[in-house]
Amino acid sequence: MHSQEALEAGRALVPTLVRQLRTLATTEAAPEHSVRGINDPFMQIALMRVMRTVARGSQAAADELNDVLALVATLDDAASNVGTAMLYECAVTALAIPSDAPLRVLAINLLGKFLANPDNNARYVALATLSTAVITEAPSVQRHRDTVLQCMSDDDISIRRRALDLSFALINAQNAKHIITEILRVLPRADLEFRSSMVYRLSAAITLFADSHEWHVERMLRVLSLGGNYLNARDLFKFIRLVAADADEALQRRATRISFALLERDISQDKMVVAGAWLIGEYADLLVARSQRASDAEAVAPKSPGLDEDDLDILGALGRPIQESKPEGSPEAGGAPGAIGLDEELPEAIPEPAAVVRLLSAIARSSSVSASARQIALTALAKVAGRFADQPAVVTSIRTTLGQFSHSMDQEVQSRAVEFDKLLSRELDGVRAAVVERMPVPEYAEIPYEEYVLNPTAMRMKALTIIKRPAMDPADLIGASAGGDAKAAAAAAAEASKQSVVSDLLNLMDEAPPAATSSPPPQQQSKMDSIADLLSSTSLSPIPTSQAVTSPRTMHAITSNDDLDREYEVFNSNGLKILLTPSKRPSAPQVLDIQAKFVNAGESAISELAFLVAVPKSQKIQIHPPSGQHISAGASVEQLLRVSNPGKSAVRLRMKVAFVTDGEKHESMFDYGGFPASVF
Repeated sequence: MHSQEALEAGRALVPTLVRQLRTLATTEAAPEHSVRGINDPFMQIALMRVMRTVARGSQAAADELNDVLALVATLDDAASNVGTAMLYECAVTALAIPSDAPLRVLAINLLGKFLANPDNNARYVALATLSTAVITEAPSVQRHRDTVLQCMSDDDISIRRRALDLSFALINAQNAKHIITEILRVLPRADLEFRSSMVYRLSAAITLFADSHEWHVERMLRVLSLGGNYLNARDLFKFIRLVAADADEALQRRATRISFALLERDISQDKMVVAGAWLIGEYADLLVARSQRASDAEAVAPKSPGLDEDDLDILGALGRPIQESKPEGSPEAGGAPGAIGLDEELPEAIPEPAAVVRLLSAIARSSSVSASARQIALTALAKVAGRFADQPAVVTSIRTTLGQFSHSMDQEVQSRAVEFDKLLSRELDGVRAAVVERMPVPEYAEIPYEEYVLNPTAMRMKALTIIKRPAMDPADLIGASAGGDAKAAAAAAAEASKQSVVSDLLNLMDEAPPAATSSPPPQQQSKMDSIADLLSSTSLSPIPTSQAVTSPRTMHAITSNDDLDREYEVFNSNGLKILLTPSKRPSAPQVLDIQAKFVNAGESAISELAFLVAVPKSQKIQIHPPSGQHISAGASVEQLLRVSNPGKSAVRLRMKVAFVTDGEKHESMFDYGGFPASVF
């Protein structure tokens, strides 16, 4: 690590280094120093690396570099390896210092051009750098989204990996549907080592950016059908709970019919089998029932023909049914059997009860599915028997199937088969209906996704400074008392000003609160201890699942609280007004949803909006992406915050907002603790 004295000495040499670089870039190269017509590229690269080191965190030094970096970027081209190396160093330097916005855009465009370079190394370093730059330069990187998505199908595995990471990092509310669809296209042929991460991040993206329950369910069913073997238990449970708790009856019917149709095609995806069997067992009456629009539904979703016993034997042995041959050129031709094109509607089946029994029996007999899937299939058979108790032939068929498993070598399977067969006997007619009725909505303490779930590169960042930030006041540093050593405080402030963008977020709650605050003062302790104890964590760790769900009476109180679902003004300065609207969901009473609304109350547009929030260490916060970073006059954008507050303590927010209006950048840090106690 460089000492502060050496760093200051290096910054004093910046004008000399700039002159040297300008001379090398503009003068004709001597033959002994020329490489492909570029004058001593090794020296130019060395100079840029030195200037990148000394100018990081220094606005004055960065201002000296803006012009010469733009000159180097325009004089060189990527026609040769040496030109590519020069442009790459120029782009990295521009992004690593608080350079002007036009220069940063130029740097992103240079890296975007590298993505079309036939050289694998150039494409790789461009993707790696863009994955880092996207944290603060997302609008510029978004211009190259289509090229990045094409790189997911590159022949080089390293480029595919980087392209996948960057594609996920580019997802926002505006492009989520398009990018998720493109990633789903890649999933079936993705490298095995990528699939677990892809499925996990796809589930996170779908959950974070779903604009309707219908789209959420449909996309998750596609994920299950294409990568169900890689879905984790938490995301599987969240999907099942979504259908059970949030979906209406029409969506439950559609999800169950789609699941049945997908399982008829393929039972090789284990989590798809688990979810489908569970849905069929719970909603078998919706699966086979004809609604008032049955004729319309049958025109769109053909009635399932069912499977005969020979087909079921093959289904159980191979993990998928026999597929009819597809005509050459059809969307499914040449793909995996049963694959559904992403441009096609998911199939829906309206089977007869006998077909439902045959499918569940085939799953229970299949050796290609997991033991838990077979157990759920047996449970589903018992539930189906309860749904169609008025059809003796169906119940008899189910009891015959259960009898086949009464001597299973799997103890759990054998136990379920015997118990369910007993449940379907005549002597238990009085209790059967209550046992097999639909399950209540599963209790679930929501676990938010990690802060950087869609961009793991952000977690690996150490010191990337891209945006301009003024040096902190020494009085804002924890432990810097008013009567302390001014020189030491100034040095600490200078060091703190070099913290990265990511560090600003992670350490936001480690700064002392500003003078004007809405939150109550801390208890009488030492200044250091009180702040460290109260406001020392912004961790986005999962909410403990052991938190109990409130009673129905409490849930009713939550939904009828007059202090919820109303706007609280927390900031109004320089034309920007921030309104917070707290709300709660009965399914997650310990989580406070806060909708932040940014209103442009001025006459000029607001751009580069950045909003950071932190909470006391007894609480956890999840920050969703904003709906936009540019606000026209009179318009507004929104951003969702979720605060886990299992202790029902007062919610105190420390907020930092930065934005640009009329070419001037404004930054403010402030506290708010004005929510009424009834909100908690």
